[in-house]
Amino acid sequence: GFKGSIPASFGNLTQIISIDLQGNSLEGQIPDVFGNLKKLTSLSFSSNNLSGPLPITVFNLTKITHLDLSNNHLEGPLPNHVSGLQFLDELLLYNNSISGGVPSWLFTLPSLLLVDLGYNKLVGPIDRIQKPSSIQEVYLSYNNISDSIPYSIFYLVNLTELHLSSNNLSGPIPDSIFDLVYLTLLDLSSNNLSGVIKSDMLSKLTSLEFINVSNLSNNMISGGISKWEAVLWKGLLWLDLSHNFLTALEQFPGNSLEYLNLHSNFLTGNITSSICNWSQLTVLDLSKNNLSGTIPDCLGNIGRLQLLDLQMNNFIGKIPNSFLRNSDLSHLLLNNNQLEGLVPLSLANCTSLELLNLGNNKLTDRFPHWLESLPRLQVLILRFNRFYGSLPHSIASSNFSTLRIIDLSGNEFTGTLPTKLFQNLRAMKEKPK
Repeated sequence: GFKGSIPASFGNLTQIISIDLQGNSLEGQIPDVFGNLKKLTSLSFSSNNLSGPLPITVFNLTKITHLDLSNNHLEGPLPNHVSGLQFLDELLLYNNSISGGVPSWLFTLPSLLLVDLGYNKLVGPIDRIQKPSSIQEVYLSYNNISDSIPYSIFYLVNLTELHLSSNNLSGPIPDSIFDLVYLTLLDLSSNNLSGVIKSDMLSKLTSLEFINVSNLSNNMISGGISKWEAVLWKGLLWLDLSHNFLTALEQFPGNSLEYLNLHSNFLTGNITSSICNWSQLTVLDLSKNNLSGTIPDCLGNIGRLQLLDLQMNNFIGKIPNSFLRNSDLSHLLLNNNQLEGLVPLSLANCTSLELLNLGNNKLTDRFPHWLESLPRLQVLILRFNRFYGSLPHSIASSNFSTLRIIDLSGNEFTGTLPTKLFQNLRAMKEKPK
């Protein structure tokens, strides 16, 4: 690709319509010489090694529709005012070091549909928006934007995606966020937002599909997850409310969920039986709560489930013996509960299983040597249960050759360690690739 700096003579190309130099090795500053390129409709210098301030003359071009300076090392603030950009529909400045505030003109340009300023160093509150535009996608994640979410951002009634994660936003989540009826993705995660989730408000957002929805994780959301209008939420695929203060777990919307993460809350009670409707579920993380009762048998019947994490709760009874043949389950974490009985034989069906943690329970069984048939098992943790008897020589056979971690401490095993135990655990001798 091209190296060196961008020549200032670009400013003489008054008839040029498009400049695309993305993905090269250009260095130095972008010369601020674009004021005379009245016919320029597209400009891309993305994915280079450019540094220095933004070229302010670009923001006064009247014909430009596409401006992409992303993935560089540009710094300094955005201009406070712009006089051009009437036809700009995409503004991509993500992954730079742009600082200063978020000017309101970003949300008032008449043709702008997408603005991406993620992964920069923007600070301060978002300016009040005077004349809201038809913008559809706003990416401001991974900055240092503070203060509360301005009510005026919810005047952007055509928004389909709103990314504000990993900032320093605080205060309550405004009710007016639920007036954005076209939202398909809402990500407010890793902020300091607070308040109670209002189910009647959430049910307005009928278009949400990938709800990083309120991937309101690492906030201070309290209250309960009540019986949301499941019919209205048929399209919901992704829900992350981890690291909050949720207390109740009644029912979940729709039956299309693929990802549910509620770990590190204060949920109590049993797992609702409505979870059995989710045949598309791939990740279920309810760890680090105060859930109790038994684990529903149907969780073993979800063939697409890859991660089931119920650790650090108060579950009782037996582990379900309903795991399907050829299931996708790769990580099963049931440690730190009050589970009893045997290790279910149906786990032998889980040929994709890589991690099995049943530690810190009340399981009473002999060593489950039949787990040797699992071709991908790398981590086996059975610590602090009531396993008893001697360790069979099969634990040292080549069939356990993928094991990298095994923890059998705190049990009631007797006899001697098999002589070949440390010789044949081959994966422990290899560096992970």
